[in-house]
Amino acid sequence: MLMLRSSKKCVILLFVVLSLMGLAAACSGTRPAWTAAAMAQQPPLPYRVGPGDVIDVKLFYTPELDESQIVRPDGKMTLQLIGEIQAEGKTSEELQRELAHRFSTQLIDPKVAVFVRRVHDSKYWVAGEVKRPGPYQMLGHATIVEAIMDAGGGTRPTADLKNVLVVRQRDGRHYGCLVNVKEMLQGKEGPSFNLQARDIVFVPSTKITKVDDWMDQYVNKVLPQHLQFWFGYNVNHQ
Repeated sequence: MLMLRSSKKCVILLFVVLSLMGLAAACSGTRPAWTAAAMAQQPPLPYRVGPGDVIDVKLFYTPELDESQIVRPDGKMTLQLIGEIQAEGKTSEELQRELAHRFSTQLIDPKVAVFVRRVHDSKYWVAGEVKRPGPYQMLGHATIVEAIMDAGGGTRPTADLKNVLVVRQRDGRHYGCLVNVKEMLQGKEGPSFNLQARDIVFVPSTKITKVDDWMDQYVNKVLPQHLQFWFGYNVNHQ
């Protein structure tokens, strides 16, 4: 009974995470999957500013206008001379160019530098057959092995470390792949698998061949019928 309750907690947590990440929406077709090798070598996208980020704005030659601002929930921040500016969704370079343009209406040839001093939402999620499922803050680089170890490791007897599912968002789509973490723990040669912000890592107890089959196994059999959904994404082995 305790094991069943624990399993349900993991499923509910994963369902909430998937819903928040936009993965719970019904799909009209199956989208292509990536191999683990392709996903492992994929460079991260340029970071885009979001609410809660701390932004340092520095103006050369006019240091009295230097500011450090927190991006508000509406995605905006307010600066001296120019007032409100939309920061959310922009890279630091894009924000820097826009600020230079805005300050040019008040200053002669302003030189502006923008730094993202603190990132508010840079998390990944670990769920499934681990001791401590949940969100984890990404500080620098994090590999899939480090993520699973931080979550207490796949130490449960039911953990299938040969078929760890990683789901990632890219270009408005969500992709999945299966990673053989067991081989990594055994020291076999191969590229490390670096996670990116908002990745989901799920350690299953049985082999996954299709995500919609996995959703049926881990979610739809536990959730009430009106909350069940179909998930039409295939995943690839390495």
